[in-house]
Amino acid sequence: MKIRNISYSIVGLALALGLSACSDDPSIDDNPKERIDVPEDAMTPDENHKDTSGAKTDGIVDDSDAAEQIAEIPYTKFNLEVDYGPNKKYDVDYELEDENGKYKAEIEDYINDKKLKGMEAFQALHNLLKDNELNKNMSKEDTIQHTLRIFQLDDSYSEFDLEYILKDGSKVDIEDKK
Repeated sequence: MKIRNISYSIVGLALALGLSACSDDPSIDDNPKERIDVPEDAMTPDENHKDTSGAKTDGIVDDSDAAEQIAEIPYTKFNLEVDYGPNKKYDVDYELEDENGKYKAEIEDYINDKKLKGMEAFQALHNLLKDNELNKNMSKEDTIQHTLRIFQLDDSYSEFDLEYILKDGSKVDIEDKK
């Protein structure tokens, strides 16, 4: 009798496992058996599939509509990295390639789990940097406090690194560790 019950249990378990392994239901496992066929020409760029986002693979954006906004930003380069400990960092990278709308812009906000690139990052940075009053004559402490205020960051950082180049060519590089 015991052997019969064990046999039924084993057969039942094997049957349940076998049925779930053959299922096309994606809720059963993470590897659904559905197949999506992609036409061969879908992978080949043509006039109908042109990338119009302005983004290039090297991270440089060519956005001729941004030339007026670029003129309002006093920097050709603005890099900010503020560390608050493990996996808590705020990182900004902006670099002007030319006045006609080529730039590289990225914001990585690991504090609030946000990441912006390209045109979206540029719009956010334009709003923050266009009226920015940072200049090469400010003290280190004033520059740090002003930058933290602009980006709405806490001053309890462990490491602060700011490098920017103004359009007149003057360069400022500030590092601070607490």
